[in-house]
Amino acid sequence: MQDDHSTADRQSTASQAYAGVDIPMTPKRLEVYTTLLRAGQALSAYELIDRVNLNFSRQLTPISIYRMLEFLEQKHLVRKLKSAGKYVAINPTTQATDQQVLQFLICRECGDVKELGIDQRILVELKACIDSSGFQLKNWELELDCVCTNCSTHCGADTRK
Repeated sequence: MQDDHSTADRQSTASQAYAGVDIPMTPKRLEVYTTLLRAGQALSAYELIDRVNLNFSRQLTPISIYRMLEFLEQKHLVRKLKSAGKYVAINPTTQATDQQVLQFLICRECGDVKELGIDQRILVELKACIDSSGFQLKNWELELDCVCTNCSTHCGADTRK
């Protein structure tokens, strides 16, 4: 779960970063983004609708939430985790360096998601192995199925699965 200071900072950064763009950060989009930030974990579109409707007294429809999520993805504020079919807010101040590529660790127990910069040399080596196997890499994004420290400590999760 994100702390309030971090959430406020991210909201402010998101609003400022996209204030002058052709498509503005509308109040509804900001509410969707804020809801994802406060969730501290990945949410499905329908879970997101329920939370926005509850927290902001809005009645969002599935088509409108998907459009807003698409916009937020294009602005690199949200990423869809394909393995889970859920969305997670990403930190707009996090920049991938020339040596790192941002990836996601996903706790299979609690759904917590963490961004992780992976050294680009590891991914280049992985790509070489893929190429030598007769396949072509189409997407650099990795979603790693993990168990967070909290879950493995408190729940006795088996990390060997």
